[in-house]
Amino acid sequence: MLKKLFKHEFYSLFRNLLPIYVALGVFTITCKLTSLIEMDNIIYETVSGFSVMFYVVSILAMFIVGMVIIITRFYKNLLSHEGYLSFSLPFTATQHIVCKLICAVTMISVNFVAVLLSLFIVGLGTDALNEIIEAFKMMFNEIFAGQVAFRVTFFILQIVLMLILAAFQSILMFYAAMAIGQQFKSKIGGSVLAYIGLYVAMESIMTVCMIPLMLIFGENFENYLMNGGIGAVQVFLILPMAMYVVFSTVYFLITRHFLTKKLNLE
Repeated sequence: MLKKLFKHEFYSLFRNLLPIYVALGVFTITCKLTSLIEMDNIIYETVSGFSVMFYVVSILAMFIVGMVIIITRFYKNLLSHEGYLSFSLPFTATQHIVCKLICAVTMISVNFVAVLLSLFIVGLGTDALNEIIEAFKMMFNEIFAGQVAFRVTFFILQIVLMLILAAFQSILMFYAAMAIGQQFKSKIGGSVLAYIGLYVAMESIMTVCMIPLMLIFGENFENYLMNGGIGAVQVFLILPMAMYVVFSTVYFLITRHFLTKKLNLE
């Protein structure tokens, strides 16, 4: 049964984004073709300009609409009148949250990869892409000079893991804010206020956690990161990763508490 819940959630998320995927694909091809063809024609230049504009809009829409879909689906399915149907199914609140969370992070990851692939196609064969590749090569050679392949691979995996944890934390903060907000008379207004409160609290705690590092290293903190090599950066990344895990856990528990103990669907 749980597999059906995931299947339905994946289908609903990606079905809503399908038009944007199509638009991104069409404008990627259009931008690539217009970059290969050189014509001194006002109509051609106009078409080329609009293609670039719509291409940029489709990239922005991919992320903005994607996040809007994630937020609205959670709200409609679990916190609005649809919640009566959702919670009548043989699934716990924890299963609903986990399902939506995993599907949301997966969708964000797919969107990110799709945009990167699109940008690579558009830039393929251009001087700009070659310069970017060369810049990355120089950066990697400087950062990873003398490092074994295992350590480099581990560092890259650590960066990817940190980004994934950041995505989990961001989405769960939205979930927690909406779960708190449904206790107010104005659910949307309450959710906005709850989100602001959670964000301010999170930033304050992270700032306080950074103070000991600043006191220990003082003015040498930047030098430590710059001269300590990949090992120094890896050690530094542990703190935000740990904080993402802690905040994600807290937001998850808050969301589950309100969905199981104080659910308000009126």
